[in-house]
Amino acid sequence: MVTNAREIAADDYFQGMFTTALDEGEIITSVRFPVPQAANYQKFEQPASRFAMVGVFVAKYADGVRVAVTGASEEGVFRWSEAEAALSANFSADAIEGLSVSADGMISDLHGSGAYRAHLVKVLTKRAVAAC
Repeated sequence: MVTNAREIAADDYFQGMFTTALDEGEIITSVRFPVPQAANYQKFEQPASRFAMVGVFVAKYADGVRVAVTGASEEGVFRWSEAEAALSANFSADAIEGLSVSADGMISDLHGSGAYRAHLVKVLTKRAVAAC
């Protein structure tokens, strides 16, 4: 993120649900994204709203893989670091076969339990990798 005062890496900018690293009066003037070698976004839609109950974005770069998850956690967007490490070593859906996401801290509501959303993270990650 480029602001009127400084540049902030995305890892530092996003600090939690509705919280960023912007200072009082600081304004974003541009956003820069590195171009991945391959990328895909998969979402499981909540039927009534069509919002993502869970969404997963996988991006493969020369120096590794990033896996971002939205819609699942009570804390907002998060990165699945275990999947990133596994996919950086072997970019295939099989690489995350033995991994799982904890249901702790996942949203539970009438649309799905935390365990269901945790399961969807893995399913959608595999789909995103396969689509790359």
